[in-house]
Amino acid sequence: MLLKSLKLKNIRSYTDQEIQFPEGTLLLSGDIGAGKTTILLSIEFALFGILRGDLSGSSLLRNGEEKGFVELEFEINNQKITIHRKLKRSRDSVEQDSGYIIRNGMQKDATPQELKTEILELIGYPPSMLTKSKSLVYRYTVYTPQEDMKRIILDTQESRLDILRKVFDIDKYKRIRENTTAYSKSLREQCREYAGRIADLESKKKQKQEKEEQAKEIICSINEQKPKLDQAKRELEACKKTLAESEQKIKQLNENKKELEIAESHIRLKTEQSTRNAAELSRLKEEITKLEEELEGKQAENLAQKISEKQEKINAIEKELKEINAKLAAVTAKKQISRETKEKINRLNNCPTCLQEVNLIHKTTISGAEDSKIKVFDEQAEQHATEISAKEEELKILKQEKDELKDREKEAALIKLKQDNLQEKQKKAKTLLEQQEQAKQEITAISLKKTELKDKIESTREAEKEFAEKKQEFDETSQKEREADIEHRRLADKKEFLSEIIENLQKEITEKEKAKQKLMQLHAYSSWLAEHFLKLIDTIEKQVMTLVYGEFNELFKSWFNIMIEDESIQARLDDRFTPIVHQNGYDMEIENLSGGEKTACALAYRLALNKVINNLITSIQTKQILILDEPTDGFSTEQLDKMRDVLAELNARQVIIVSHEPKIETFADHVIHIQKQEHTSTANYKY
Repeated sequence: MLLKSLKLKNIRSYTDQEIQFPEGTLLLSGDIGAGKTTILLSIEFALFGILRGDLSGSSLLRNGEEKGFVELEFEINNQKITIHRKLKRSRDSVEQDSGYIIRNGMQKDATPQELKTEILELIGYPPSMLTKSKSLVYRYTVYTPQEDMKRIILDTQESRLDILRKVFDIDKYKRIRENTTAYSKSLREQCREYAGRIADLESKKKQKQEKEEQAKEIICSINEQKPKLDQAKRELEACKKTLAESEQKIKQLNENKKELEIAESHIRLKTEQSTRNAAELSRLKEEITKLEEELEGKQAENLAQKISEKQEKINAIEKELKEINAKLAAVTAKKQISRETKEKINRLNNCPTCLQEVNLIHKTTISGAEDSKIKVFDEQAEQHATEISAKEEELKILKQEKDELKDREKEAALIKLKQDNLQEKQKKAKTLLEQQEQAKQEITAISLKKTELKDKIESTREAEKEFAEKKQEFDETSQKEREADIEHRRLADKKEFLSEIIENLQKEITEKEKAKQKLMQLHAYSSWLAEHFLKLIDTIEKQVMTLVYGEFNELFKSWFNIMIEDESIQARLDDRFTPIVHQNGYDMEIENLSGGEKTACALAYRLALNKVINNLITSIQTKQILILDEPTDGFSTEQLDKMRDVLAELNARQVIIVSHEPKIETFADHVIHIQKQEHTSTANYKY
């Protein structure tokens, strides 16, 4: 893999920048904080996206900007690849947006995770890296921040081994060991659980045997009780038959008694009814006689027609009176008008129409004419008054005659009511006489039946005593049968209960036998894991680590000796990959080394690790590129001169160095100077 170019848009201090990466040694120079590390982080972001815990979106997107992108072009096996990743700001954070990858001139849009998968496949990193938040292989073969490398050599032994296992892709052995330990613990817990389940297995077997013996005894008792129950049922059936016959006689006796009671009741009711009818008949005869006396010689008249005729005449006269009164009122009105006309003409001096003077002759003429009218009106009024007086007298006489007719009508209605009452009482008296005769006949018939019933009852009187004896015998036999049945049911229930207990015990025993087999199987698994499998995993891991250790240790010593040509100081790795520095016959702690010596130790570790990983994982496509971030921090002048030998020894096609040391420019093939003004970085090529 070789880098070709990098485009930055709104990435940290870069607003819009494109950087070309030639082959050979490329130095990114500039002051601290100018933006050199941003280029390295942008390359890593383009390849792997946001790295949780190491590289966040908010640390990359320029402050105040809503969007940004990184576009990296590189080459693998003469194939050009372009990857484009985007960042966008949301309300609470900065997130990755969908980007694209160009291969063989074909652009493919993809999600951030899909882009990462494509890149890991292209550069040949192990498939296990697809599930990790960051690529440790990239961090320890291509680009390692210097502080991260110092951290690994200064970290605890176990932490360092964990990192190396992941880098060498052999951390699976530790995971296998941990998972096996956890699984073995789970197996032991299961063994304890199964041991608890089968603790009472023998007790359950003994309990089942006891219950089976009890069940046998119960079956014997049931076999003995069954004939007794059958005999009791036969006796009960015979008693039931004889009791039914006796009961039938008692039933007939009771029916006769009931009929006798009904007959006596009927006679009593008929007698009482006959007595009441006789009293009622006597009363009716007295009332009939009285009514006949009152109606003697009287007949009811029908006066409705006469009253109606009188009313019609009254209505006609009243109508004539209204007409005459109307005429009288009209004459009176006319008379009043003439009087008013006369009074007006006598008061009038001038005509209201022509305004001429009205003379006395004219007034006298008009007054005379009106007087004549008034006289006629008086005559007419007198005539009408006479007619009214005659009609009123006639109306009075008619109303008196009508009232007399109504009084006679009331008397006729009373006579009619008495006649109807007389007829009703006569009819009722006749009915009572008929009822009396019928009651007499019924009483005679019921008395005869009563005598017959008494004879029947007397003849079946012994049936009651017989029934009482049969009933007592049936009750005693029924009690015996019930007791035998209860005992039989009790034994059967006990047998069923014992059978259920035995069945449940058998189920428990079967389950416990299975648990026992499972316990033996789990014990075998647990023993095999502890005694064989874990030891085998430890052996395999040690063999792999030993293989890695030999090459790693030799490379580390070689790189350390190149950077520090002091025969009094030697460095090596112990079997746990911990750097050991030996000076003047004494081992020194890494913390006690000078700054330049720590940097040399870390860089030697870094370069040795790079070589070992590249040799171990043959599919890696990043062997031709190396990025060194401030690799000479704390170096002396002599150590800086040694960097030329280090670069020559690396023999990589593309080495990118980030440093602010001017001396490194003397042995770099290309230099890009990074400057920063007013919070904006720019990259300028010096050569």
